[in-house]
Amino acid sequence: MKQACWYEDIYVVQKPIKVGTKKGGYDVTLNIDYKGKNTIEGNETYKQNSIELQNKIEEAYRYAYKRFILRE
Repeated sequence: MKQACWYEDIYVVQKPIKVGTKKGGYDVTLNIDYKGKNTIEGNETYKQNSIELQNKIEEAYRYAYKRFILRE
């Protein structure tokens, strides 16, 4: 599923809510970059390197795969 998204230039991108250095990093939001043209921006924040973030990235790729590749 991820490889199909990457082949179609669809990426889930982490965007820190602040810029700078902080031990453990700043929280991030997730965006879906669709072929470098459109971005679907998320509004929830997640701790960097957390299992919750990892699960949301997987969920975002499933969503992108169904919406943009399967056209569901």
